Amino acid sequence: MKPEARVACQVMLAALFTALLVTAITFAVQAFQPHPQPYFQCPSDWIKYRGKCYYFSEAAGNWTSSQDNCSALGASLAILDSMEDLSFVMRYKGISEHWIGLLRKDEEQPWQWVNHSLLSHLFQVHGGGLCAYLDDNGLSSSYCSTERSWICNKPELQSSGKGNGMRRAKNLCVSSLGAEGRASHTQIPAAPNLKKALNPLHDGFLRVPGDQQGVDGKGQPLETHVGQS
Repeated sequence: MKPEARVACQVMLAALFTALLVTAITFAVQAFQPHPQPYFQCPSDWIKYRGKCYYFSEAAGNWTSSQDNCSALGASLAILDSMEDLSFVMRYKGISEHWIGLLRKDEEQPWQWVNHSLLSHLFQVHGGGLCAYLDDNGLSSSYCSTERSWICNKPELQSSGKGNGMRRAKNLCVSSLGAEGRASHTQIPAAPNLKKALNPLHDGFLRVPGDQQGVDGKGQPLETHVGQS
């Protein structure tokens, strides 16, 4: 082989080897480079806990209007999946009573959450009402027309970047609580005209028996003050 041909062949082999080496390094770097993990966050003024976002209202309303307000925020009245969830909302709600997403059609029917799942046997609801709320004793029930604060929850939202408005339950401390022993949040006015508009949860099951006529599911007048457990 002529010297010129030998040199040309060596140059081509060197170029091919370099190209293969660069390709191998590129694939190796991509293989070991960590992929960005999806980031989940909650809106401002919501509390993150166990994969859900919670909102504790300061305003008050009956059970139906409370569900409407949660629906307007893309959520529902709080659904509690475990005793840990119950312990969290009990710890954070302060001294006020709060509606949650639990009700029944009449006193003979089982309790159901607003997503139609049955209440776990681990929970016990006190009182003979049709709509459930939280007080200092845990889960209680009363007439659905009584006005109380409410708790909304919804799954965390996936985000492409880290937000700065999220609050985590594990960061709670006494200094962050107000005079009544509960966190301060923006009030949300009742939204009666939003019913059924923003949340598929609003169906026949969520029409509280008797509320439209001022009577309960058995035709008895609804009370206008806080119900007795």
